Amino acid sequence: MSIDDLDAKLDAAVKTRDRLSSEAQRIAGRKEAAEKALADLEGEIRSKNLDPDQLDATLAKLESAYEDAVNTFVKDVEAAKAALAPYMENPT
Repeated sequence: MSIDDLDAKLDAAVKTRDRLSSEAQRIAGRKEAAEKALADLEGEIRSKNLDPDQLDATLAKLESAYEDAVNTFVKDVEAAKAALAPYMENPT
């Protein structure tokens, strides 16, 4: 291999190293920004007296309570409809 070939090979390797170094710094910056965003979000969740680590369980509990409330409301509306049916001209 000639000196020119080795120089070209070295230049290509240096350019690749510099590009990879730059890319690694960019990725580290994005990671840092993501970690800060996560910390901010966890702080916001904690400010609402919720535990970020238990958020899935809290959401499941809230979904269950919402479902129960909707079902109760539907039953109450049906009961009211049945109670008013004798007094309505066109019951639907």
